[in-house]
Parts: sequence; C-alpha cells; structure tokens
Amino acid sequence: MTLKAMRIPLILLLAILLTAVAAHAQETAVLEGRVVEARTGLPLPGAHLRVAGTPWRLQAGPDGRFRLPGLAPGSYQLEVTHVGYRRRLAEITLGAHVSEALEVRLHPEPVALPDMTVQVAPLPAAGEYAGARVITRETLLREKPRDLAELLSREGLAEITSDGSPGGSRTVSLRGSAAGQVLVLLDGRPLNEAGGGAADLSRISPAEVQRVEVYPQAPASLGMQAIGGVINIITLQPGLREARIQAQASQYGERQGAITLGHGWGGWPVLGIFEHRESNGAYRYRVSPDDGIDLYTRSVGQTLTRAMADYRRDHLALKLDPPGPVQVGYRRTLLRRHNPDYLPVSLLEHDAGTDDDRQEFYLEAQGGEGGWRPELRLAAEGYGQQTWTDYGPQYPALNRRRNLRGEVYGAEAAWRWRQGWRNISLGAGSRWERLWSADLARGYAGRRHEFGYLQVQGDPFAAEGRALRTGLYSGVRADLYSGQQAFVHPRLGLEIVGGREVAWSLRGEAAGAYSLPTFNALFWQEDLQSRGNPDLKPERSLNRELAARISWRGWETGLTGFDREVWDLIYWQLDFDHKWKPLNLYRARISGLEASLAGRTGEGPWHAQATVTSRWMRAVNQTGQPNTDGQILPYRPLNTTTLSLRQNLKALDLDLSARWVSRRYTNDANTQWLSPYTVWDAGLTRTFDLDRGRTRVTLRAEVRNLFDRNYRLVEAAPLPLREFWVSAGLEKSLLSSLLTQP
Repeated sequence: MTLKAMRIPLILLLAILLTAVAAHAQETAVLEGRVVEARTGLPLPGAHLRVAGTPWRLQAGPDGRFRLPGLAPGSYQLEVTHVGYRRRLAEITLGAHVSEALEVRLHPEPVALPDMTVQVAPLPAAGEYAGARVITRETLLREKPRDLAELLSREGLAEITSDGSPGGSRTVSLRGSAAGQVLVLLDGRPLNEAGGGAADLSRISPAEVQRVEVYPQAPASLGMQAIGGVINIITLQPGLREARIQAQASQYGERQGAITLGHGWGGWPVLGIFEHRESNGAYRYRVSPDDGIDLYTRSVGQTLTRAMADYRRDHLALKLDPPGPVQVGYRRTLLRRHNPDYLPVSLLEHDAGTDDDRQEFYLEAQGGEGGWRPELRLAAEGYGQQTWTDYGPQYPALNRRRNLRGEVYGAEAAWRWRQGWRNISLGAGSRWERLWSADLARGYAGRRHEFGYLQVQGDPFAAEGRALRTGLYSGVRADLYSGQQAFVHPRLGLEIVGGREVAWSLRGEAAGAYSLPTFNALFWQEDLQSRGNPDLKPERSLNRELAARISWRGWETGLTGFDREVWDLIYWQLDFDHKWKPLNLYRARISGLEASLAGRTGEGPWHAQATVTSRWMRAVNQTGQPNTDGQILPYRPLNTTTLSLRQNLKALDLDLSARWVSRRYTNDANTQWLSPYTVWDAGLTRTFDLDRGRTRVTLRAEVRNLFDRNYRLVEAAPLPLREFWVSAGLEKSLLSSLLTQP
C-alpha cells in the first residue's frame, strides 16, 4: 500500500471516530489552566486545587498545569493552595461543551513552622519506573538543542553516531550498546527502523517534546527488545493554552523555525506544531589524521569548508482531544536531502540524494482516575523513501536508485491500578510491520508481533512512621513473533530510601533482554559484495546494576555500577566466498562505573547550578578469536565526562558545557583509533517578561565548539569547528487571568 493509498482509510477512520465521539459527547465542561508565581510568572508545580462542594481534587503538574474534565455546567468555587503562598478562592461559571481556561497567580506568604526534622528522599522509591533519568521541558527550552541526540549527549546520557553533516541521521547508544540495540519510543510507539534497526532522532522535533526518559534497562511495560536500554519520548498534550514561536540560525546557513499553538474551541482542545529546518550544507573543518581518505590530497592541520549536504525538513504534528476519553493525533515528516560525496577529485566523486516521507495516525483512550484505569492505543504508520547515487557517465554500472516502502500497524490495551506506592500494570498488544524494497531477497519482508506484560511496583512494608522505605519493582514480559519465536524475560529491582537531614538511597536490579535481527541482516539481496543470512539468531543479554545516591542541602551525588553480558552478537564479516555476511559471532561483556554530582547555590533569581557526570567503561570482545579476544569493541570510549554550569542573574542566564571523550578504536584488533577530544559550548540567554508574565520574549546567543577543536564521532566524518548560533523565541499565554488580585 502506498502513502497516497493510506490517506483514504486514515481520513475515513478519523472522520468516523470524530463523528462517533461527537455523537456520544455528554453535556460536560472542562476546567483547565496553570498555577504560576505572581511576581515572576514561573509555574508552581504541585499546587493543590479543590472544587468546593464536589469530590474533585487535583494537583498541578511539573509545568504548573492542571486539567479537570467531566464537570457539569454551573457555578463553582475553586480553592487553590501551595505551601509558602497565599490561598486563593474564586467563583467560576462553566458552560456545556466549553473548556474554561484560567491562570492562577499566587502571592508568596511566609509560613511559620515549629522546629522539626523533615525526611527527604533523593529519589522516589519505586516511582513511575525506577532507574530512569529524566530531561524536562524546562531543560529543552533553556538549551534549545538542534535535535534530541545533541541534548542527550550534552547531558552525558548517550553517545551520538552521525556523519557530521547537517540533516544527516543522528542515532545514539547507551552504555556501550549499538545504536540498533536502543529501543526509542515516541509516546509508547517504537521508532526503530525495521530495515536497519536504529532510530533516527533527527526525525523528532524538540518543539513537540514534553520530557525525555532514559532507561539503561527496559521496564516490562515499555518493551524488552532493548539490549541497550530505552529512550521514551513523551510529547506535549492538548490542553496547552499558549502560542510559541522560535527561530534559530547558524553562521554556516543552517536555519530552524518552529510554531507551537495550543487552544480550544467549544471544549475541544487542539495542539498544533510545525517545524522547518534547512541548510546549505557548508561548514568549516580541519584535516586531521582521523580524516582517513582526505589525507590523499590534503595536509594535516589545513582548514577547509565542506559542502557536505543541503537539506530541507518539514515536520507537522496535530493532536485533538474531543469530549470523552478519546484523543487522536497525526504526524508527518518530509525530508529532501542532497548529499554529494566530499571525496577528493582524484577518487570516485559522486552525487546522491534522499527523499523521505513519513506519516502516522494514532488514537488513544483512557478510563477514569480511580481503581483499574483502562488504556487503549491504536496506530498506523506509512513511510516511503527514495535514494539515488550517480557516479556520472564514466561509471554507469555504479549508478543506483532505490525505492523503499513500509507500513506499521499497532494496537495495545492496558490496565493500570495505582494507590500510594502501589502501581500495577497489565497489558497486551499486537504490532505488524511490512517492508518493500528491492534490496531484500524477495522484495518484501513482514513480521507480526504479539506481546503481554505484568509489572508490579510498590512498598510491601509500608507503615506510618517508618524510617526506611522499600521500593520493590518487578515485571515479566512475553513476546511472540510471527507465531514462531517466543521470548520471556523478567526484571527485578529493589530500592531502599532513608535518611533525614542527609537522605540516601540504594538500588539494585537485574533484567534480561533481547534484540531481533533486522530485515536487512536477514533478507539482504545478494549482490557483488554482500548478502543476508536468514538463519541469524536474536541477540540476548543479561543486565545488572547497583546504584547509590546521597542528597544534602540541595546537592546530590550518585555512583552506579553496571554490568551487561551479551551473546550471539550479530557482526558483518567476510564469508568463505569473499562476501560480507551477518553472523552470530560475538560475545561481549560491557561493565563500568558512572559517577555524578549536581547541586545548586543561591536562592531566588540569583542562583547557580552545576552538574558533572563521568562514565568509565570497558566493552570487551569475548569471541575467543586470537586477534580480537579481549580487545575493546569499536567506537566504545573508555571514559566520557560531561560538565554543565549555569549562572542565573535574574532575567539573564549564562551557561557553559563541556564534553570530554577518550580514544575510540575503529577496528576489532584495536590497531586504529580516533583521537580524544574536548568540546566546550557557551551560551547567553536574556528573557523579557511582559504583560504580567503572560508574554515572554527570549533571545539567545550561543557558541558551539568554543575553542575551535577538530574532532570526530565516526571515521572520515569531521564535525564543524567554532560555530555561532542565534535564536529568538516568543511565548504568549492564551489563558484567562481570573485569579490575579492580591
């Protein structure tokens, strides 16, 4: 089925769903808005809201926002409270099928407390999914990254694989894993390619992201085909009442612009996001011994401008939340990339290009808040890709055009029950992937996937006044592929939290995981150089982790040891007939230690924040072969250290970040390597709050690669030298300011 053919059933399905929802909509209203600090306009997370005379109570989220659907039309009294702020009461009137939005502005009020000792936990024991590192939207808006891969690298959570060019694919690895072993989810839906296995994070617009969760070990409910961990991307939801415009530009002609608009019409919250990126593909680089092929015609140390690739990418996302439990969404990404090869004239120059079109339609439904809460997800995705390579009339046999089409259909049902620390998730689903490509042996490959999981978290020893809290989180997941391959993997973890003035936590866990061979590895059409191997076995692993954290007076330090054994690793190797073929050759052990220190000094608008993380890791080959056994796996650095400093001076922010990466070997025998590198980035942000904080203007200047260092992520792909970026943003709140009087 082509992309054009898919549009008809998707549009019909959307029309039917919206008609059904509208027909069954009840006479209800929606109360929504956000709670902010009256003086600064900053959100107040955790504020408590109560509708007097009703059982309705809720708490504002991390961004200060709240939403309460299902209220009957009429007049109500709303009470809003927050520790350290004056209580607010307001009379509100709600109409049928109307979404009433308001902004609650609370004024500070000192609270006199008796002498007491407060027990504080540095991390929640058995929280949503224990063991996650979370990047919030506040960080996204402050850092303004080019893409999510760049942000994960800056935060010290992942290593990037990229050809260095604007518009190129950006994949990541966690703790020494391969990029294809990391499961990337967008609102619970996998983004990993069926053909190649890895997920391209450049396809995701940072403008639509609410937060990013990074799990070095996969929770049962998120997926077990994740030897290298899980990156779970949660996007913004309808109910956002604001308009945001953001633009960025670099000195080498790379430009980005994004518009985010959240509003509601007749009780139907709508969220729309559009992003455009383009580049002329030129940037400066300096020749080094790591360049490899450039040394045929260039001198080490020479600075050149590379016309690597020009591209244009457009991204559209729409979400609609009609009355009732159903939410529908649509996403589409168009990419056109012209990437001529940069090889010297003396070698085989060629021209190349890529056209990529991806679109997705999905539906989500959730039940009530009490007891067992049901959830349902339905999704359909279609994509098409055309690539071409032209070596000119001198080498017509090397010219090539490739067409690829794919479809993915998925359905998942889950039931969740939560009370206090107790959290139980039970779910099942199915996913069907199909791929058409002339590169595959039969021109087609398909895979059907059924799964089920049970996840239990909580404190079985919960009691009032206990000095220690115990978090037990466990799960088991079963996966069945095409009715033939079955996998069952458990996960078990325990966390103990205690302390009073000095809070601490200990956490340990163990889990199994696997990764299926990609369609390309299984069914690659035999040619002059390579062929697939349908007899490949899945890669398997056993992951273990032990972590400790201590928190005291705004500072937190942590130490994590990890160990991962992987067997049946898939590796492309020359076979007896001198063709590259994927084989289950490798066995590896990846172990290491992560240390972190984060803290904040100062209060109010004058404060500073600092974070440093360092990872020592050994990814050892255990194949038993004489030339490679005991050697370090390619492209796995022994040490990676990141530093982030931020000084806030009222409306002015100064930030400085650094990444230090050690030597990375580029072959199995460890005889060739990429040089270590250190890269510093610096930024200055000025924020203007207008109209009592409901309008915000942000200006930012940034210098990337501050000290003009030449470095490589992969062989023969230099990254840009010093590069200047400027950005501007405008945010306008569309909420009614109903509670602003002191």
